[in-house]
Amino acid sequence: MSNQNQQKSKNSERKKKRIRWSKSGNGKGPVIVVFVGIHGNEPAGLKAIDVISEKIDETGQKMEGSIYVVSGNIRAMEEGVRYLDTDLNRLWELYNTQKDFSALNGEKRPSEFGESLQIKHAIEEIINEHDEGEEFIFTDMHTTSSRSCAFIMLNDTIENRELARTFPVPQILGIEENIHGTLLSYINNLGHKAIGFEAGAHLDRLSVKRSEAFLWLLIHNSRVLKLNEQDIEKYEKSLQAHPGVPDTYYEVKYHQVIQDAEKFEMIEGFENFDQIEKDTPLAYDHGELIRAPVNGRIFMPLYQKRGRDGFLIIKEVSEFWLYVSAYLRRSFLHRYLKYLPGVSVLSKHSFEVDLRIARFLVKDIFHLLGYRVIDKNEHTLICYRR
Repeated sequence: MSNQNQQKSKNSERKKKRIRWSKSGNGKGPVIVVFVGIHGNEPAGLKAIDVISEKIDETGQKMEGSIYVVSGNIRAMEEGVRYLDTDLNRLWELYNTQKDFSALNGEKRPSEFGESLQIKHAIEEIINEHDEGEEFIFTDMHTTSSRSCAFIMLNDTIENRELARTFPVPQILGIEENIHGTLLSYINNLGHKAIGFEAGAHLDRLSVKRSEAFLWLLIHNSRVLKLNEQDIEKYEKSLQAHPGVPDTYYEVKYHQVIQDAEKFEMIEGFENFDQIEKDTPLAYDHGELIRAPVNGRIFMPLYQKRGRDGFLIIKEVSEFWLYVSAYLRRSFLHRYLKYLPGVSVLSKHSFEVDLRIARFLVKDIFHLLGYRVIDKNEHTLICYRR
Protein backbone atom coordinates (compact mmCIF):
# COMPACT_ATOMS: atom_id res chain seq x y z
CA MET A 1 0.00 0.00 0.00
CA SER A 2 1.37 3.47 -0.90
CA ASN A 3 2.11 6.04 1.81
CA GLN A 4 -0.81 8.15 0.56
CA ASN A 5 -3.23 5.22 0.78
CA GLN A 6 -1.91 4.30 4.23
CA GLN A 7 -2.54 7.86 5.42
CA LYS A 8 -6.10 7.78 3.98
CA SER A 9 -6.73 4.50 5.79
CA LYS A 10 -5.47 5.97 9.08
CA ASN A 11 -7.65 9.07 8.61
CA SER A 12 -10.69 6.83 8.01
CA GLU A 13 -9.99 4.91 11.21
CA ARG A 14 -9.59 8.12 13.19
CA LYS A 15 -12.94 9.37 11.90
CA LYS A 16 -14.57 6.19 13.21
CA LYS A 17 -12.89 6.79 16.58
CA ARG A 18 -14.11 10.39 16.77
CA ILE A 19 -17.20 9.45 18.77
CA ARG A 20 -15.46 7.13 21.20
CA TRP A 21 -18.72 5.82 22.62
CA SER A 22 -22.29 6.86 23.19
CA LYS A 23 -25.15 5.61 25.34
CA SER A 24 -28.81 6.57 25.27
CA GLY A 25 -31.84 5.93 27.43
CA ASN A 26 -34.96 8.06 27.47
CA GLY A 27 -34.61 10.33 24.43
CA LYS A 28 -36.20 13.28 26.25
CA GLY A 29 -33.51 13.60 28.91
CA PRO A 30 -30.44 15.89 28.87
CA VAL A 31 -27.65 15.28 26.36
CA ILE A 32 -24.14 15.25 27.83
CA VAL A 33 -21.22 15.63 25.42
CA VAL A 34 -17.73 14.98 26.82
CA PHE A 35 -14.57 15.99 24.95
CA VAL A 36 -11.40 14.06 25.85
CA GLY A 37 -7.85 14.36 24.55
CA ILE A 38 -8.13 17.80 22.97
CA HIS A 39 -4.49 17.91 24.04
CA GLY A 40 -2.78 14.62 23.25
CA ASN A 41 -0.61 14.53 26.39
CA GLU A 42 -3.59 14.66 28.78
CA PRO A 43 -4.85 11.07 29.15
CA ALA A 44 -6.71 11.32 32.50
CA GLY A 45 -10.13 12.18 31.05
CA LEU A 46 -9.79 9.42 28.48
CA LYS A 47 -9.08 6.80 31.14
CA ALA A 48 -11.86 8.05 33.41
CA ILE A 49 -14.59 8.09 30.78
CA ASP A 50 -13.84 4.50 29.71
CA VAL A 51 -14.08 3.34 33.35
CA ILE A 52 -17.48 5.03 33.57
CA SER A 53 -18.63 3.31 30.37
CA GLU A 54 -17.83 -0.10 31.85
CA LYS A 55 -19.58 0.69 35.15
CA ILE A 56 -22.74 1.95 33.41
CA ASP A 57 -22.87 -1.30 31.42
CA GLU A 58 -22.31 -3.39 34.57
CA THR A 59 -25.10 -1.76 36.57
CA GLY A 60 -27.63 -1.88 33.75
CA GLN A 61 -29.29 1.21 35.24
CA LYS A 62 -31.62 2.95 32.80
CA MET A 63 -30.48 6.39 31.67
CA GLU A 64 -32.72 9.43 31.37
CA GLY A 65 -30.96 11.05 28.45
CA SER A 66 -27.79 10.48 26.46
CA ILE A 67 -24.00 10.61 26.83
CA TYR A 68 -21.56 11.09 23.95
CA VAL A 69 -17.77 10.98 24.22
CA VAL A 70 -15.89 12.83 21.46
CA SER A 71 -12.17 12.16 20.98
CA GLY A 72 -10.02 15.23 20.46
CA ASN A 73 -6.58 15.31 18.86
CA ILE A 74 -6.33 11.63 17.94
CA ARG A 75 -2.99 11.87 16.13
CA ALA A 76 -1.44 13.75 19.05
CA MET A 77 -2.89 11.19 21.49
CA GLU A 78 -1.29 8.40 19.47
CA GLU A 79 2.08 10.13 19.87
CA GLY A 80 1.55 11.34 23.43
CA VAL A 81 2.21 15.03 22.64
CA ARG A 82 0.17 18.16 23.29
CA TYR A 83 -0.23 18.83 19.57
CA LEU A 84 1.56 18.19 16.28
CA ASP A 85 1.39 21.50 14.38
CA THR A 86 -0.80 23.91 16.33
CA ASP A 87 -2.88 23.88 19.50
CA LEU A 88 -6.28 22.31 18.74
CA ASN A 89 -7.79 24.33 21.60
CA ARG A 90 -6.78 27.70 20.17
CA LEU A 91 -8.18 27.66 16.63
CA TRP A 92 -11.96 27.59 17.13
CA GLU A 93 -12.39 31.33 16.52
CA LEU A 94 -10.54 31.22 13.20
CA TYR A 95 -13.45 29.80 11.19
CA ASN A 96 -14.70 32.21 8.52
CA THR A 97 -11.85 34.67 9.13
CA GLN A 98 -8.77 35.56 7.09
CA LYS A 99 -6.80 33.14 9.28
CA ASP A 100 -9.09 30.20 8.53
CA PHE A 101 -6.82 27.29 7.56
CA SER A 102 -9.22 26.23 4.81
CA ALA A 103 -7.70 29.00 2.66
CA LEU A 104 -4.37 27.12 2.62
CA ASN A 105 -3.41 24.28 0.32
CA GLY A 106 -3.99 20.86 1.86
CA GLU A 107 -0.31 20.11 2.44
CA LYS A 108 0.15 23.43 4.30
CA ARG A 109 -2.77 23.00 6.66
CA PRO A 110 -1.88 21.99 10.23
CA SER A 111 -2.84 18.49 11.26
CA GLU A 112 -5.16 19.96 13.89
CA PHE A 113 -7.31 21.69 11.28
CA GLY A 114 -8.43 18.31 9.94
CA GLU A 115 -9.06 17.12 13.50
CA SER A 116 -11.17 20.21 14.20
CA LEU A 117 -13.32 19.67 11.11
CA GLN A 118 -14.12 16.11 12.22
CA ILE A 119 -14.92 17.28 15.76
CA LYS A 120 -17.12 20.06 14.35
CA HIS A 121 -18.94 17.50 12.18
CA ALA A 122 -19.41 15.20 15.21
CA ILE A 123 -20.91 18.09 17.22
CA GLU A 124 -23.33 18.89 14.40
CA GLU A 125 -24.34 15.22 14.06
CA ILE A 126 -25.03 14.93 17.80
CA ILE A 127 -27.11 18.13 17.90
CA ASN A 128 -29.08 17.12 14.80
CA GLU A 129 -29.78 13.71 16.33
CA HIS A 130 -31.91 15.30 19.04
CA ASP A 131 -35.00 17.48 19.26
CA GLU A 132 -34.50 21.23 19.30
CA GLY A 133 -35.86 21.59 22.83
CA GLU A 134 -33.53 19.09 24.48
CA GLU A 135 -30.91 20.36 26.91
CA PHE A 136 -27.27 20.02 25.83
CA ILE A 137 -24.42 20.06 28.35
CA PHE A 138 -20.85 20.09 27.01
CA THR A 139 -17.67 19.55 29.03
CA ASP A 140 -14.02 19.52 28.02
CA MET A 141 -11.63 17.38 30.11
CA HIS A 142 -8.08 18.63 30.74
CA THR A 143 -5.05 18.40 33.01
CA THR A 144 -2.17 20.81 33.68
CA SER A 145 1.62 20.73 33.48
CA SER A 146 1.97 21.59 37.20
CA ARG A 147 0.50 20.00 40.31
CA SER A 148 -2.94 21.33 41.10
CA CYS A 149 -6.23 20.78 42.82
CA ALA A 150 -9.21 20.26 40.54
CA PHE A 151 -10.94 23.36 39.17
CA ILE A 152 -13.45 24.46 36.54
CA MET A 153 -12.99 27.08 33.81
CA LEU A 154 -15.99 28.72 32.19
CA ASN A 155 -17.05 31.52 29.93
CA ASP A 156 -18.96 33.84 32.24
CA THR A 157 -22.61 33.26 31.40
CA ILE A 158 -25.37 32.78 33.97
CA GLU A 159 -26.14 29.28 32.63
CA ASN A 160 -22.49 28.22 32.86
CA ARG A 161 -22.22 29.59 36.41
CA GLU A 162 -25.30 27.63 37.50
CA LEU A 163 -23.89 24.43 36.04
CA ALA A 164 -20.38 24.91 37.44
CA ARG A 165 -21.49 25.75 40.98
CA THR A 166 -22.91 22.27 41.45
CA PHE A 167 -19.28 21.11 41.92
CA PRO A 168 -17.20 21.76 45.07
CA VAL A 169 -14.17 23.18 43.25
CA PRO A 170 -12.75 26.64 42.44
CA GLN A 171 -14.32 28.37 39.43
CA ILE A 172 -12.28 30.47 36.98
CA LEU A 173 -14.49 33.03 35.21
CA GLY A 174 -14.05 34.64 31.83
CA ILE A 175 -10.99 32.66 30.76
CA GLU A 176 -11.95 33.24 27.10
CA GLU A 177 -10.84 36.88 27.36
CA ASN A 178 -7.26 35.74 27.86
CA ILE A 179 -7.09 32.39 26.08
CA HIS A 180 -8.72 32.78 22.67
CA GLY A 181 -10.06 30.21 20.26
CA THR A 182 -11.11 27.53 22.75
CA LEU A 183 -13.60 24.80 22.00
CA LEU A 184 -15.73 25.95 24.96
CA SER A 185 -16.13 29.41 23.38
CA TYR A 186 -17.22 27.78 20.12
CA ILE A 187 -19.86 25.72 21.97
CA ASN A 188 -21.10 28.75 23.92
CA ASN A 189 -21.45 30.67 20.66
CA LEU A 190 -23.73 27.85 19.45
CA GLY A 191 -25.95 28.67 22.43
CA HIS A 192 -25.19 25.73 24.72
CA LYS A 193 -23.77 25.34 28.23
CA ALA A 194 -20.09 24.38 28.32
CA ILE A 195 -17.55 24.10 31.14
CA GLY A 196 -13.97 22.90 31.22
CA PHE A 197 -12.71 20.59 33.96
CA GLU A 198 -9.03 20.54 34.98
CA ALA A 199 -8.20 17.50 37.11
CA GLY A 200 -4.58 18.13 38.13
CA ALA A 201 -1.16 17.22 36.75
CA HIS A 202 -1.00 15.33 33.45
CA LEU A 203 0.28 11.98 34.74
CA ASP A 204 -0.88 12.12 38.36
CA ARG A 205 -3.10 9.15 39.26
CA LEU A 206 -5.25 11.56 41.27
CA SER A 207 -6.14 13.29 38.00
CA VAL A 208 -7.86 10.12 36.75
CA LYS A 209 -9.68 9.73 40.07
CA ARG A 210 -10.84 13.37 40.04
CA SER A 211 -11.90 13.16 36.38
CA GLU A 212 -14.04 10.14 37.16
CA ALA A 213 -15.56 11.86 40.19
CA PHE A 214 -16.38 14.99 38.19
CA LEU A 215 -18.01 13.00 35.38
CA TRP A 216 -20.15 10.93 37.74
CA LEU A 217 -21.34 14.10 39.49
CA LEU A 218 -22.03 15.74 36.12
CA ILE A 219 -24.12 12.73 35.08
CA HIS A 220 -25.95 12.81 38.44
CA ASN A 221 -26.49 16.59 38.58
CA SER A 222 -27.79 16.54 35.02
CA ARG A 223 -30.34 13.84 36.02
CA VAL A 224 -29.09 11.38 33.40
CA LEU A 225 -28.27 8.76 36.06
CA LYS A 226 -28.95 9.03 39.79
CA LEU A 227 -26.23 8.25 42.34
CA ASN A 228 -26.83 7.21 45.94
CA GLU A 229 -25.89 9.56 48.77
CA GLN A 230 -22.80 7.54 49.68
CA ASP A 231 -21.36 7.83 46.15
CA ILE A 232 -22.17 11.54 45.93
CA GLU A 233 -20.29 12.16 49.18
CA LYS A 234 -17.33 10.05 47.99
CA TYR A 235 -17.00 11.86 44.65
CA GLU A 236 -17.40 15.32 46.16
CA LYS A 237 -14.67 14.50 48.67
CA SER A 238 -12.39 13.42 45.80
CA LEU A 239 -12.78 16.85 44.17
CA GLN A 240 -12.34 19.10 47.18
CA ALA A 241 -9.27 21.33 47.18
CA HIS A 242 -6.96 21.61 50.16
CA PRO A 243 -7.94 24.22 52.80
CA GLY A 244 -5.60 26.86 51.37
CA VAL A 245 -7.67 27.12 48.17
CA PRO A 246 -11.16 28.54 48.79
CA ASP A 247 -13.99 26.95 46.82
CA THR A 248 -15.13 30.19 45.22
CA TYR A 249 -15.00 32.27 42.03
CA TYR A 250 -11.80 33.74 40.57
CA GLU A 251 -11.03 36.06 37.68
CA VAL A 252 -7.84 36.62 35.70
CA LYS A 253 -5.92 39.77 36.61
CA TYR A 254 -2.75 39.17 34.58
CA HIS A 255 -1.78 36.96 31.65
CA GLN A 256 1.86 36.37 30.68
CA VAL A 257 1.86 35.60 26.96
CA ILE A 258 5.06 34.14 25.51
CA GLN A 259 6.25 33.79 21.91
CA ASP A 260 8.56 30.78 22.25
CA ALA A 261 8.03 28.12 24.93
CA GLU A 262 11.57 26.85 24.34
CA LYS A 263 12.92 30.20 25.57
CA PHE A 264 10.57 30.37 28.56
CA GLU A 265 11.51 28.86 31.92
CA MET A 266 9.11 28.88 34.85
CA ILE A 267 10.93 28.94 38.19
CA GLU A 268 10.46 25.54 39.83
CA GLY A 269 8.06 24.95 42.69
CA PHE A 270 4.95 26.92 41.78
CA GLU A 271 1.63 25.08 41.88
CA ASN A 272 -1.81 26.24 40.78
CA PHE A 273 -3.45 28.61 43.28
CA ASP A 274 -0.23 29.30 45.23
CA GLN A 275 -0.49 32.78 46.73
CA ILE A 276 2.11 35.24 45.46
CA GLU A 277 2.95 38.87 46.17
CA LYS A 278 3.79 41.62 43.73
CA ASP A 279 7.44 41.49 42.55
CA THR A 280 7.82 37.77 43.32
CA PRO A 281 10.29 36.26 40.78
CA LEU A 282 8.26 33.84 38.65
CA ALA A 283 10.02 32.97 35.39
CA TYR A 284 12.63 33.77 32.76
CA ASP A 285 11.72 34.65 29.16
CA HIS A 286 14.70 34.77 26.78
CA GLY A 287 16.86 35.02 29.91
CA GLU A 288 15.03 38.05 31.30
CA LEU A 289 13.56 37.73 34.79
CA ILE A 290 9.79 38.16 35.06
CA ARG A 291 8.34 39.30 38.37
CA ALA A 292 4.69 39.24 39.44
CA PRO A 293 3.11 42.59 38.47
CA VAL A 294 0.25 42.19 40.99
CA ASN A 295 -0.68 40.26 44.12
CA GLY A 296 -2.85 37.18 43.67
CA ARG A 297 -2.61 33.46 43.03
CA ILE A 298 -0.48 31.83 40.36
CA PHE A 299 -2.54 30.00 37.77
CA MET A 300 -1.51 27.46 35.13
CA PRO A 301 2.29 27.98 35.32
CA LEU A 302 3.85 26.50 32.18
CA TYR A 303 6.22 23.59 32.85
CA GLN A 304 6.20 22.14 29.34
CA LYS A 305 7.82 23.31 26.12
CA ARG A 306 4.59 23.78 24.19
CA GLY A 307 2.12 26.65 24.39
CA ARG A 308 2.02 30.45 24.55
CA ASP A 309 0.53 30.94 28.01
CA GLY A 310 3.43 31.34 30.45
CA PHE A 311 1.25 31.84 33.52
CA LEU A 312 -1.75 33.78 34.76
CA ILE A 313 -2.47 35.53 38.05
CA ILE A 314 -5.99 35.29 39.45
CA LYS A 315 -7.91 36.90 42.32
CA GLU A 316 -11.08 35.97 44.16
CA VAL A 317 -14.36 37.53 43.04
CA SER A 318 -16.96 38.60 45.57
CA GLU A 319 -20.13 36.52 45.31
CA PHE A 320 -22.04 39.72 46.06
CA TRP A 321 -20.88 41.21 42.74
CA LEU A 322 -21.81 38.02 40.96
CA TYR A 323 -25.35 38.30 42.32
CA VAL A 324 -25.43 41.96 41.25
CA SER A 325 -24.18 41.08 37.76
CA ALA A 326 -26.77 38.30 37.39
CA TYR A 327 -29.51 40.83 38.18
CA LEU A 328 -28.10 43.52 35.86
CA ARG A 329 -27.68 41.13 32.93
CA ARG A 330 -31.43 40.59 32.92
CA SER A 331 -32.15 44.33 33.19
CA PHE A 332 -32.86 47.03 30.60
CA LEU A 333 -29.46 48.74 31.04
CA HIS A 334 -27.98 47.20 27.87
CA ARG A 335 -29.99 49.58 25.69
CA TYR A 336 -28.26 52.59 27.29
CA LEU A 337 -24.64 51.49 26.82
CA LYS A 338 -24.45 53.18 23.42
CA TYR A 339 -24.93 56.56 25.09
CA LEU A 340 -21.83 56.25 27.28
CA PRO A 341 -18.85 58.46 26.31
CA GLY A 342 -16.47 56.71 23.91
CA VAL A 343 -18.87 53.82 23.19
CA SER A 344 -20.09 53.05 19.66
CA VAL A 345 -22.33 50.26 18.38
CA LEU A 346 -20.79 47.50 16.24
CA SER A 347 -23.79 45.19 16.05
CA LYS A 348 -26.89 44.23 18.03
CA HIS A 349 -24.75 42.53 20.69
CA SER A 350 -21.35 44.25 20.47
CA PHE A 351 -19.74 47.63 21.12
CA GLU A 352 -16.43 49.33 20.45
CA VAL A 353 -14.94 51.45 23.23
CA ASP A 354 -12.37 54.24 22.75
CA LEU A 355 -10.25 54.22 25.91
CA ARG A 356 -8.98 57.72 25.23
CA ILE A 357 -12.52 58.91 25.98
CA ALA A 358 -13.97 56.17 28.24
CA ARG A 359 -11.14 55.82 30.76
CA PHE A 360 -12.68 54.60 33.99
CA LEU A 361 -14.11 51.17 34.98
CA VAL A 362 -14.86 50.22 31.37
CA LYS A 363 -14.12 46.51 31.77
CA ASP A 364 -15.87 46.38 35.14
CA ILE A 365 -19.08 47.88 33.74
CA PHE A 366 -19.19 45.62 30.69
CA HIS A 367 -18.28 42.54 32.74
CA LEU A 368 -21.13 43.25 35.16
CA LEU A 369 -23.53 43.32 32.22
CA GLY A 370 -22.19 40.04 30.80
CA TYR A 371 -19.89 41.20 28.01
CA ARG A 372 -16.66 39.61 26.87
CA VAL A 373 -14.01 42.32 26.60
CA ILE A 374 -11.16 41.95 24.07
CA ASP A 375 -8.29 44.37 23.38
CA LYS A 376 -8.44 45.43 19.71
CA ASN A 377 -5.40 47.66 20.14
CA GLU A 378 -3.82 49.93 22.73
CA HIS A 379 -6.71 52.40 22.70
CA THR A 380 -9.70 50.26 21.72
CA LEU A 381 -11.78 47.51 23.34
CA ILE A 382 -14.34 45.29 21.64
CA CYS A 383 -17.17 44.15 23.94
CA TYR A 384 -19.35 41.19 22.92
CA ARG A 385 -22.44 40.19 24.84
CA ARG A 386 -21.98 36.57 25.95
